[in-house]
Amino acid sequence: MDFVIFAVNFLFSVYYILLGLRAILPWFSHNRMHPLINPVYRVTDPYLNPIRAGLPPLRIGIDVSPFVGIILLWLAQKIILYFIGG
Repeated sequence: MDFVIFAVNFLFSVYYILLGLRAILPWFSHNRMHPLINPVYRVTDPYLNPIRAGLPPLRIGIDVSPFVGIILLWLAQKIILYFIGG
């Protein structure tokens, strides 16, 4: 059971890092098709697009969907760990 808890935490941690990168990438000039950056977009877009669709349009100049996504992911992690006994 410890391995399952470790694996769940590891996978969530990797996705937290990807979402964190996604949150700060717009602050820097970058090519979305760069071989190191494109995988970040490909992995996070399917998760963030429904969140963006549900958020009202904000006029503050930043995309808040990665931050909302991190909070929702954290809640999902806590629920999963609760049910597997972690």
